[in-house]
Parts: sequence; structure tokens; C-alpha cells
Amino acid sequence: MGLYARFWRYSVDTYGGAPLLLLINLVQIAILGWVVSQALRAQAERVAPGISSEARRIRAARRAEIWQKQVRPLAMTMMLLGPGLGLGMSTLVGALGMGALGDAMGTQAGAEVLAQTMARAYREISYAYFLMVGGTFPMLLGPVIVLGARRLDEEGSDARGGEPEEVLLHTLKSLLAVTEAQGRRAQADAARIHALLAETLQRGAAA
Repeated sequence: MGLYARFWRYSVDTYGGAPLLLLINLVQIAILGWVVSQALRAQAERVAPGISSEARRIRAARRAEIWQKQVRPLAMTMMLLGPGLGLGMSTLVGALGMGALGDAMGTQAGAEVLAQTMARAYREISYAYFLMVGGTFPMLLGPVIVLGARRLDEEGSDARGGEPEEVLLHTLKSLLAVTEAQGRRAQADAARIHALLAETLQRGAAA
């Protein structure tokens, strides 16, 4: 039996649970690969002499933005979807296998029919364990992915000037300083205009 035919048989026997779990696991593994590759790229950029500090900051901020807005939500979704799907499908397949086994035990079937029914029931129970284990794998990879991307978060935060609260506080302080400088400049201009008017009035009175 070829690989495709075997996969198709597993898909039919598990009511579509096998390909879905395989897809979820592949997506989670791809996310882990992306995190590792970005961490290695960031490490290479830190020691590369031809990259300016400004370019490093821009790239670090861009990596952190992609991770926070696109990659991390997908990783968390796969982390929750995998166990839910695996547990649900394993319960369904396991219940069907146990039901078939109970029916075989309760009927007066021949030895050959009983052996075939028990073999099918045990195969479905084995599929149930396979679905359960396959569903927990994305949940185990989720914390590894988050820990691996911790450095990306830190570098992105440093590139943006710190945490969002710190950036907001710094922005408010900068705006306050600009407002105070404009106020002092307006007062100086007003005093200069007042002096010019007073001087003009004095010259007019003298004339």
C-alpha cells in the first residue's frame, strides 16, 4: 500500500481527524522554525559590522511587530485547537471502537467474525490514542515557541524605546517640553513687541 493510500485510509478511519491534526502540527512546527530562524538572524545582525544601529532597531521592531500581530495569535490558536480537536475526535473514535467491541462481546457470533470485529475495534481504539497524542503536541510546542520568541519581544521593545507605557510617558514629557518652550518663546515675542510699541510711542510723543 502506498503512502497516499495509507494516509487516505487513516483519514477515513479517523473521520478526517488525522489530516487536520497533521496540518495543525505542521503549522505549529513551521511557526517554531520561523521563531528560531528570526532569533538566529537577529543574533547575526548584532555581530554584523556592516549594519548600522538604526537599521538594527528598524529590523528588530519589524520582527517584533510580525510576531505580536501575526505569528503569536496563530501559535496560540493552534495551541488551543489541537488539544480540542484531538480530544473530541479521540472520544468519538474511541467510543465507536468500544461500542463495536461491546456489540461483538454481546452477540453469539462465530470465532472468525468475533476476531475481525475485535481487530477493528482495537484499531479504532488505537486511532483514538493517536488522535489524543497528536492533539497534545501543538499544546506542548506553544510554550516553547513563546519562550523562544521572548528575545524578539525584548529587542522590539528596546527598538521602540521601551514598553508602551514608557513610550507614552516619554511622548507626553516631550509634548510638555515643546509646549513650555513655545510658551516661553511667545512671552519673549510679546515682550519684544511691547518694547517696540513703547519705543514707537515715545518717539511719536517726542516729535
